[in-house]
Amino acid sequence: MMMQKLILGTVILMLGMGAACAAQDRDPLPGAVGMADALLQRHEYLRDSIDREKLDAVHRDLREAEHVLRKPAPDADDKKEALEKRGDASKRLLELLQAASCAQTVRMSSQTAMTAPLAPVHLPGDSAAFLFRVENGEGPVQCKVSLLDLSVAAGTHLGISDIPKGTTWVLAGLDRIPQGRISHRFEFTADGDGELTVPFETVTLAHGLLGVRVLSDDTGKPAPAMIRLEWKTDGSEAKPANALDFAVLFDNQGSATGLRRANIPGKLGARYWCIPGPFEMALPPGEYSVTVLRGIEHAPVQDTVTVESNKTVTRSYRPERWVNMAKTGWYSGDDHVHTQILSDRDAGLVMNWIQAEDVHLANIVKMGDIYRTWFEQRGFGKSFRVEDGGYILSPGQECPRTHEELGHTLAMNITGMVRNTDQYYLYDKVFDEVHRQGGLSGYAHTNSDSFYVHRDMSINIPKGKVDFAEVLQFAKLGTDLYYDFLNLGCKVTASAGSDVPWGGSVGEVRVYAHTGKKKFTADRWFDAVRRGNTFVTNGLMLDFTVQGAGPGEEVDVTDNRPLRVKARAWGDARRDVPAKLEIIVHGAPVKTVVPEGADQASLEADFTIPSGNGFWIAAKAEGRDGTRAHTTPVYVVRKGLRFWKYDGLAELITRQEASLAEVEHIVAEAQAGRDPNGEANPDLPVTEMAKQGPALLERVAAAKQLYAELRATAEHEATLRK
Repeated sequence: MMMQKLILGTVILMLGMGAACAAQDRDPLPGAVGMADALLQRHEYLRDSIDREKLDAVHRDLREAEHVLRKPAPDADDKKEALEKRGDASKRLLELLQAASCAQTVRMSSQTAMTAPLAPVHLPGDSAAFLFRVENGEGPVQCKVSLLDLSVAAGTHLGISDIPKGTTWVLAGLDRIPQGRISHRFEFTADGDGELTVPFETVTLAHGLLGVRVLSDDTGKPAPAMIRLEWKTDGSEAKPANALDFAVLFDNQGSATGLRRANIPGKLGARYWCIPGPFEMALPPGEYSVTVLRGIEHAPVQDTVTVESNKTVTRSYRPERWVNMAKTGWYSGDDHVHTQILSDRDAGLVMNWIQAEDVHLANIVKMGDIYRTWFEQRGFGKSFRVEDGGYILSPGQECPRTHEELGHTLAMNITGMVRNTDQYYLYDKVFDEVHRQGGLSGYAHTNSDSFYVHRDMSINIPKGKVDFAEVLQFAKLGTDLYYDFLNLGCKVTASAGSDVPWGGSVGEVRVYAHTGKKKFTADRWFDAVRRGNTFVTNGLMLDFTVQGAGPGEEVDVTDNRPLRVKARAWGDARRDVPAKLEIIVHGAPVKTVVPEGADQASLEADFTIPSGNGFWIAAKAEGRDGTRAHTTPVYVVRKGLRFWKYDGLAELITRQEASLAEVEHIVAEAQAGRDPNGEANPDLPVTEMAKQGPALLERVAAAKQLYAELRATAEHEATLRK
């Protein structure tokens, strides 16, 4: 009996603790995050604007708390702190709502009723916002947001349904309100029964017309461009009348829209539409900020236009080309563009995009994983390239592509998709076939070591299977992995890709390849990448030679003679200018140049360096607003020696052997029926890794032997080095 009482008491205590935890976890103000979001967006339409600074702070705290509380199993201390932050922010939001004199109080009842009409609302444009405090008997307080598009709403009766018991703060937003004086009705419906109608009128001004055309600075003719129109009244973005929508090209992947948020450091990092040519459109009266971009070789255009009712205003913009790299033989490319191209219409959309961003060659990649493919292409090879006025779309691939095992690969200039799921983890099979086709093989995302790409790099780069590595993406230059393999004496070309639609816009990062004075062609561009005649950038330009040799080239030496190094980094003040130019040898700066004045747009280095026993040497630049640029190295090779970082080899090789050990581990896990995290998993990646594991381990063993041979080479070189 005593034991039964003890058990019963324990159960009651546990239930009490569970109830206390549940009460603590309960959202003190349901809908608060959505309300804070909507208030920020509709802030300007409320007659007495809520304190923006306080609202921003509330919104930030609610978002931060929500981020923690949405985790599957947050840390107990983090959860406690997040609950306290949410509670405090909810209280502050409620105080802001209660202090808002623009709020209309409506009281629900079990009857159908109508209130007196609200005062006519005079609007600056075609959007509005109304704040209601809806009382529906006793109950908790919560928030509700209702956004209504009057271009699709039936009639003028605007329903706000399912008002629960208690007090509900409702923010009702209206968009695309017809011009002139319009009668409306909000119809509040309570849970169960009862309906309350609130009549009101809106009065809007007649629209004006805005006409825009963007001209090429090269030809003076209309050209595609990226454009942003922002209504200064409320900060909303207007979609140009002829804006291209790329959603149909993106297989519902990434940001599947034509509105692209460009990953551009500084003030230009915003959302833009691609326009194929001139347009004219009706807009609400007011001031508009206009930003026009045509890629990083053009200065941005920033303007303010006033649109007046029943009037037409036109603007013609000609973004100035501040540099023309093509005239010096350097042509821009993007190695990582995901779009479907199954028709001439698809190709036309993408061609407009790369011309708007002034990217001369886009590697349009069909993507695959072990399950399926995306971004289908109508074919590969020269006959399926699309060319227009010096701009080229060339089909390629991102495959094989594993997330938890070996990373993502890229291929350019292929004649057919290379994909065999029975050998999916044997990346060298793909690299060899791509090379047989005359193409180029490389790795994606090496700037961030995403998806464990370092593992396969440790297998295949020292074998000479890989041509290039993406070191610049999403505005981030990442060279740690790149430097490791250069320091091992492996030649790898620096490349860059936007990864749209996950990235912002085509060419927001780009790789320049030097094709020389001959006519620009895709074949010449790919040959330049193969040779390593490249630099990557998202803003600044670089010029770099060592004893007259450019990126990717060798300087052969037989003695310790001085070598002349010349480098220049430059930009345009309307985009970004260099804050630092560095000359990098074996991963460390040996020369750094900084500006002498605030208006300096160019930095130069001209010095000599002893050739010593050989090395790799590259130029790197950093802009004041955060843009980055980096060359492929020049390789200084002394006869009989590798150009590697000799004094760091032990650590470098140990690091690659650790990567090989990781591969051995994931094979062992798969053969035990587990995923790379050790969880039991019967899915295809695990079963295929188990099947292909022995062949992959053969490649690991071969790589181990190669690293052993590098150690032996280092011992042999010891007697030759001075």
